[in-house]
Formats: sequence, C-alpha cells, structure tokens
Amino acid sequence: MQIQPSVLDQLQRAHQLVAEALGRAPQLHDCRLDQALLVLNLSIQRARRTPRLRLRLPPGYREQDLPF
Repeated sequence: MQIQPSVLDQLQRAHQLVAEALGRAPQLHDCRLDQALLVLNLSIQRARRTPRLRLRLPPGYREQDLPF
C-alpha cells in the first residue's frame, strides 16, 4: 500500500526543485522564483506547526521489514 505524501513533503520537494533551478541559472535570481522560494519556505514552516499537514500513518500501519 502506497502512502500519499503529506503536504509538508510536497512543499519540501517543490522548494528543492525551485532552489535547484535557481542554482543552475543565476540569471533568474531577480525574477519571481526568488519569491516562490520565500513563499515555499514560509509554507513549510507553517506546515511543520500544523499537525494535519504532516504525514499521518493509517491505524495499524507497520513498517516493512528491511533486509538489513
């Protein structure tokens, strides 16, 4: 069973993608992508404080046995 990523996980992935794009193209630092990073960062902070935006494991969920 696959678990849907939490809002916090999705925000962190989006932040990573935008930061990576800005790292590869420094000429974009003056555009709205800078603002997108700020908004994503603030959203991540808020999601960390809001329990319903973090990952919830379903009742009875057990971690898979790892071979090591």
